[in-house]
Amino acid sequence: MDDLSLEILDQTIDKYEAKGKKIKKIRVGYKLYAKFMADQKFADEVINSALDPDKRSYRGIRVKITHDDYELTFLMKN
Repeated sequence: MDDLSLEILDQTIDKYEAKGKKIKKIRVGYKLYAKFMADQKFADEVINSALDPDKRSYRGIRVKITHDDYELTFLMKN
């Protein structure tokens, strides 16, 4: 899973937004989350988004950390 990067995450979010789809939540595996947190842009936005770790967000989308190593799932708004 070394091929997953913050750039791929941003591109995927942009593709959904271009199609007019709204993402409600991003589910990220704990190892992938650690990799994303190594990127200063991601870390700054997530850390500054909320004091409560359960309400953290990236680009206005809630981020949920999961027990799966490298999960990356997008939950859509209805």
